[in-house]
Amino acid sequence: MRKSKHLLGGAVFFVLMLIILFFYPQMFGREQETSGHLFQISKEEEKALSDFQEYLYADGGFFEQVGTGMEKAGYDYSISAMLYSTDDIRFDIILDNIKEIKEHQQQEILQIFNDMMIKNHIDQKAFTIQISSTKSP
Repeated sequence: MRKSKHLLGGAVFFVLMLIILFFYPQMFGREQETSGHLFQISKEEEKALSDFQEYLYADGGFFEQVGTGMEKAGYDYSISAMLYSTDDIRFDIILDNIKEIKEHQQQEILQIFNDMMIKNHIDQKAFTIQISSTKSP
């Protein structure tokens, strides 16, 4: 009987500690303070990113143009894009059905992207392009 009271008391204490730890940052507004400063961008930059994102995904836009080049080169692929700011845009190209990406394949894909960036007057320095494979070890 005494052991079960200690066990129950310990469980209640543990649950209370979890509740306190969960609500503590919210009571003092610390979560609001830190989350507001981490990725805060200006309204102008937010608008520029939104416009650029629309352009990337639009019919005839950048992704469609790159897709045409990738298909002509014979690649099955997926692309994900993360737009952190107008100076930090990251593309992750994932090639399907390729075990190991060879240097010439990587250069060919980078050339396709670079050609489309030049054609569309896009600053190449803002982009980071990572190429990987679904079948890589």
